[in-house]
Amino acid sequence: MPQKLSAMRYIKNNIRRVSVLIVSLGLCFVLVYLTQFMLSSTEESIGCIALKNPQKMQVLSLAGKTTLGIDTDGMSDAELTRVYAEKNQGLAEQLKHTEGVKNAWFGEVVYCVIAAAVGQMTYEMPLVAAEEIPEIMQHFGATLVEGRLAQNPGEIVLDSLSMKNNNFVLNGYFNEKNYAQHYKIVGVVDCDTYFGCGIPADGWSSRTAIVVLSDGIDDMSAVLHTIGIDVRENYDSVIDAAWGKKFLQEEVIDVIGNSTSIIYVGIVILLLISLTVVYTTYLRDRHNEWCLYASIGYSRKTIYGAVMRELLFTFGAAFLFGAMISLLLALVLNGVMMVPQGLKCRIFHPKTIAEILCTYAFLLGILQIPVRHALARIRTVDAMEDDLY
Repeated sequence: MPQKLSAMRYIKNNIRRVSVLIVSLGLCFVLVYLTQFMLSSTEESIGCIALKNPQKMQVLSLAGKTTLGIDTDGMSDAELTRVYAEKNQGLAEQLKHTEGVKNAWFGEVVYCVIAAAVGQMTYEMPLVAAEEIPEIMQHFGATLVEGRLAQNPGEIVLDSLSMKNNNFVLNGYFNEKNYAQHYKIVGVVDCDTYFGCGIPADGWSSRTAIVVLSDGIDDMSAVLHTIGIDVRENYDSVIDAAWGKKFLQEEVIDVIGNSTSIIYVGIVILLLISLTVVYTTYLRDRHNEWCLYASIGYSRKTIYGAVMRELLFTFGAAFLFGAMISLLLALVLNGVMMVPQGLKCRIFHPKTIAEILCTYAFLLGILQIPVRHALARIRTVDAMEDDLY
């Protein structure tokens, strides 16, 4: 009775051939994983701005005529500006007495740009009096790590990630492209999100808005509705958690997801074609070996079992090889590329690993076709002799 065929014996005697398959499958793992890693840094960085910041601070820009009910007929620009400010200040006072609101005011805001791996995003930085800056920093959990707090007009403090992303330097000017040399960075803070604040500059007016510091308010439009203000789309701007979730899903996750899917399908198709061609060639080279096994008493089922164990070892080794190389490269890329650019990212992506595992299972299933075909062509020595006579 023939003994069980050893898959490891074939692997040990054909290390070079098996290694080619392991490395090829492993590198495809690396390619898919690193593609997801690079693209997901955009989701992580922009998601920080779209989700974390609006949970702490909401910024409201409301239309004067359609939303605040200001009758602009016959008003001069100066008078309109004054009335608009009074309306917003009154609304801010109302919001101060709303549950969940810690503070609210009408004032100037500036914007800081964060350039991600794909695309960019801006976040709002409130400009307030010097004595109000510690309150804002405490609300965001920001701590000063370098320089000093803003004390004079036109001075701001900025988090370290924003500094790196924009190549800003301490005591340098902030966003000269948009604000010329009106704002100077005097302090660097440590914060778990992108953050900045400062004091309005003399002789320079930035955009004005209602700024609300709160905890637990996701939908500011609903809060405004309770005090008689109905937010109108395309007229008003309300930056809150509800807006952030919608923006992140529609403008970032869905877009990146579509791009990732196209790249992923392309990689799988190329891998499937190349793997099938290469493995079919390997099977042809082993035809005589399998015929010999059949001639000395091994059944097709036994031969098939040995082949499957070889494939399982190959795919398993490729999975481990690809996972280790991918995680190592992700750590290296994070250290030399993401951190120096002030970008946030996740090293471990279990969903991507699960998708790759499913892809390996799919490829293993497809390879059953050439394996079954090769097994069907096995002929024993007796059968070949019968054909000769």
